[in-house]
Amino acid sequence: MAWNQAAFGRRLKALREQEGLSMLAFGKEIGTSASRIKHWEEGKSAPSASWIVTISERFGVSAESLLTGELKREIESGATEPASAGGSEEANLDELADSLIRAGDKRYGERDGREKMIKDITARLPGMSVQDLRELLIITVLKSRYD
Repeated sequence: MAWNQAAFGRRLKALREQEGLSMLAFGKEIGTSASRIKHWEEGKSAPSASWIVTISERFGVSAESLLTGELKREIESGATEPASAGGSEEANLDELADSLIRAGDKRYGERDGREKMIKDITARLPGMSVQDLRELLIITVLKSRYD
């Protein structure tokens, strides 16, 4: 499944509405504006990799699930509960890596981008869950395939 910005927006809106959150309330929870959320939901813009992590943590879904549409909610035992089936795991991970790389290029593509990216990652590492750290490792391994 290829990255589809509009489909991502529909998934984000569905998750937000399932929780009974307005754009304003959701924005306050994750630290952004309602207008930014509106642009994401309408497919006018895509969140950066760091926003994907924040959103997936808020809704208890993996970043991969959020991006690909194969939603899995974390349940209390720590296992995942699939919401839809389809696609090979390796292909989905490749797509996830590609989309995160593109999102990172948009945010950090300017001069001094590498330093800003390292600073952002370093600031987030201590607060990341084990699952997020595993996903980060997977993304790093997949990215090395493209270098």
